[in-house]
Amino acid sequence: MSIKSSISLLADGIRIPAAPDKAVISTLTWDGFTVEKHVLPPDELPAHTILDHRLTITLGKKPVDFEFKEKGQWKHIQLRPGAFSMQNHGDLGVPRWFNDFEFLAIAIKPEFYNKITADEIDADQVELSTQRGRMDPHIQQYANVLDQELLTNKSGRLYGELLSMSFAMYLLNRYSAGSKKVIEPRGKLFGLQIKNLLDYTASYIDQDISLEALAAQVNLSPYHFAKVFKRTTGVSPHQFVLNYRIEKAMEMMKNKALSLTEIAYNIGFYDQSHFTHSFKRVVGVTPKRYQQSFS
Repeated sequence: MSIKSSISLLADGIRIPAAPDKAVISTLTWDGFTVEKHVLPPDELPAHTILDHRLTITLGKKPVDFEFKEKGQWKHIQLRPGAFSMQNHGDLGVPRWFNDFEFLAIAIKPEFYNKITADEIDADQVELSTQRGRMDPHIQQYANVLDQELLTNKSGRLYGELLSMSFAMYLLNRYSAGSKKVIEPRGKLFGLQIKNLLDYTASYIDQDISLEALAAQVNLSPYHFAKVFKRTTGVSPHQFVLNYRIEKAMEMMKNKALSLTEIAYNIGFYDQSHFTHSFKRVVGVTPKRYQQSFS
């Protein structure tokens, strides 16, 4: 089954997909942040306008001979595995490549920064420095994690939102071209704030809890909340919610009133496979094996 790209370009005033359907291997979007894996044969794209802040991170095992047109002249670079290139929303692009090109394509909507910082950063203020074939070990690490998530898609929404936010903020803090920096949050959460988060999690345990919803319980931006929460508890919001779900599952399994499928649904896992994967990662055994221990 073909997958349509959720990333777009603007060519001759027409919005077109960044890659043909047959070239899109996988795609994930977390509310303003999209990552896809593309595999393209040698090709040349027409002149176009970049929509959203865009990155490509080269995958595969061999370098790719790549050229881009700048001021009417073709410039050649070699994209080594792990190298990334980056352009801003509204930039012009005219690229071509001479080898099969496997890469992660990432698009970050400008307003994504408004949302995760609660408007501390204005979308119009965000400008990232253009990069061509740059090596950055931190971005390579992010690429590995994103690639794995594209492959499995088993970690859930909250994990994806934290991962995409962390990556977007790394880009802003490391490669800002004059953009305003976000002040690093200080302090810790109070006991009452932790209680509010526990109460909210308990009330919505069967739903797909978002980072924004958790942050709203303590009146912080998603970015500040994630930082302060981990400083306070020692775990990320994703691990906190996951641990709570697993604890509730273990309680339910003891009385054997519900099937494992019903338990998974009641604590917010979208399918049995997702539940089994998460439970084993936390507890060390599958839900079935754990439940059998009470026989």
